[in-house]
Amino acid sequence: MNNSRKIKYAILALLLCLVAFIGFSSAGVLFSKGNKSIITVSTSQKVYDPKNYVAMVSKDIVKETTTTTTTTTTTTTTEAKKSDLYQNTNEVAGWSGDVLTASKGVVQGPSGKETYYNLNMSGVISSMRYLGFSEEEYPYWIREDGVKMLGQYVMVAANLDIRPKGTTLPSSLGTAIVCDTGGFAYSNPTQLDIAVSW
Repeated sequence: MNNSRKIKYAILALLLCLVAFIGFSSAGVLFSKGNKSIITVSTSQKVYDPKNYVAMVSKDIVKETTTTTTTTTTTTTTEAKKSDLYQNTNEVAGWSGDVLTASKGVVQGPSGKETYYNLNMSGVISSMRYLGFSEEEYPYWIREDGVKMLGQYVMVAANLDIRPKGTTLPSSLGTAIVCDTGGFAYSNPTQLDIAVSW
C-alpha cells in the first residue's frame, strides 16, 4: 500500500512539474543553466530562438539607422507660341524693294507682282496636309503682322503650272510656299497672292 501511495505522489509531483514548466514556457520565462538566472523573452513566441531574436533586433536597428532620400522633379511644360518656333520676320535676304502692306495693296516683289487676299484657309491647309505637310513640321499660324503662315513660310497662291504646291520662293514678306491658286494666274502667271488676315 505504501508503495502504491508513493507511486501516486511521484506521478502527481511529475505532473505538477510538467504543468509548471509548460506554464513558464507559455509565459516566455526560461531558466538558464543551473537555475542561477532567469531569461525573459517575448510572450508572442512560444520557443526562444536566439538566431531569430538577433535577426529581429538587427532589422529594427537597420530601420532606425536607414534614411531614405526622395527627390521630386517637377517638369513644367509650356506650350510655345507658334510664332516663337519660327523666325518671325518679313525680311528677305537681298531684297530692298517695296514690302506688301494693306495700304499699298499691290507691290512688285522679288518674284513678281504681289497682291493679298483674306479667306478661310481650312481647305487650303487640308490640301497641304494631304500632300505631306504635317501639322508637326508645318503648323498653321498667323504672324504678328497678320501674314498667314505654314510653318516658317508665308502662304501664297500662285500659278500651279509653273509653281506647283509646295514650291518655295522669295516674297516681299519673307520666304513663301505655294499653297493655293486663283483666277489671276491666267492673266499674270508670275503673280503671287499672299494670304493675310487684313
